[in-house]
Amino acid sequence: MFEKNERVGLAVYLYYNRDARKLSKYGDIIYHSRRLRYLVLYLDKSKAKETLAELSEMKFVKEAVLSPLADINRDFVGSLQKEENI
Repeated sequence: MFEKNERVGLAVYLYYNRDARKLSKYGDIIYHSRRLRYLVLYLDKSKAKETLAELSEMKFVKEAVLSPLADINRDFVGSLQKEENI
């Protein structure tokens, strides 16, 4: 029926804001900062590496960076007690 796909965030820094609409075909644009000229794009994890390489080659993209959320330890249970015992 419905399959849940792993998704990953991609921060794309632009030279000009007018080019932001061109990126909507690669994934879902969640946020666009017009002042700082970047946007956050969500796409399937399986397509992330090839999309990152493709976006990096575009002339209007300054930089494209994968979100580091998967690398961050989000297990906060008992972390305060561990520090107090040390």
